[in-house]
Amino acid sequence: MDLMETTRLIIWVNQFDPFVQANDAAADIWQHSMGPISYAEAEESVVAHYRLNPGQQAQPGGILKRALNNRASKEAGQRAIEVPQTRRELEQGDGKLMRYWRQRNPDEWVRLMEQGKQDRRDDLDKRGLA
Repeated sequence: MDLMETTRLIIWVNQFDPFVQANDAAADIWQHSMGPISYAEAEESVVAHYRLNPGQQAQPGGILKRALNNRASKEAGQRAIEVPQTRRELEQGDGKLMRYWRQRNPDEWVRLMEQGKQDRRDDLDKRGLA
């Protein structure tokens, strides 16, 4: 957010809560805190602050923290519904994800299965049950 947007935000908050001062010093302080977020995120966080904390004055640090938490939550929700596609997962070219170790390592799977069968046969022979 730039200084003009920050000033606009402070004036907007001041119209609801006159305890939030709308002066140059407040604009500089809020600007320093609100730098990494957009005006829309800040406005959404202010509304959420007053909805959840009626009667408590909005502080720039609290609004920033709420905005960053909201952003992280939205990004995590988006990542949760996206399917990761790495080059290794798409090696076969059919576009299907190779989710299982067995699909990614078929030769090693066969070797380990045969080894397990042989170990089981040896164990049964050793016990005299085969």
